[in-house]
Amino acid sequence: MTSYSDFFTASASAGGALTGLLFVALSVSPERLREIAKHQEHQAMAATAFTALIDALFVSLSGLTPGGGTQTVSVIMGVVGLTSTGDLYRRLWQSRHDQTYSKRWPYLLALIIMMYAAQSILGGTAGSASQSDSLSVTFIFIMFAVGIARSWELLGIRGGGPLDLLTERLGPPDPPQ
Repeated sequence: MTSYSDFFTASASAGGALTGLLFVALSVSPERLREIAKHQEHQAMAATAFTALIDALFVSLSGLTPGGGTQTVSVIMGVVGLTSTGDLYRRLWQSRHDQTYSKRWPYLLALIIMMYAAQSILGGTAGSASQSDSLSVTFIFIMFAVGIARSWELLGIRGGGPLDLLTERLGPPDPPQ
């Protein structure tokens, strides 16, 4: 195992716990599930939170496999996140005239798409297992931040962070046309 084995152990544990908590948070509030099911933007929040947490979990687990390393799984999870988020972007774009969305969704999803693209590219071009592991640690931190922020946002809790500042800056959602 690499020198990151303790980190990967802790982050795999945290990734599993946070993913489970996301499921619990959504399932204890049936009315929230109905709201998510009918509103595309809420589906996108839930999906991006889940995908980011699963990414961190699987990359961490791959770092713990004997002789494995994170390079291949980083590329695979980056591509999965890229295609998943790209599809969410497409669906929101197509339904933007039918539903009321915040003005920030295109920016947030574009940043998340760039994050997954960077993970795929850097994971695929890492010159060694140790370089891949080092890059993976950075992306695991980013994935946790995205997953937690999107989960927090999905639950409708305002925390005064950068996403709230962006929301205030971009103003209220546009009404459907």
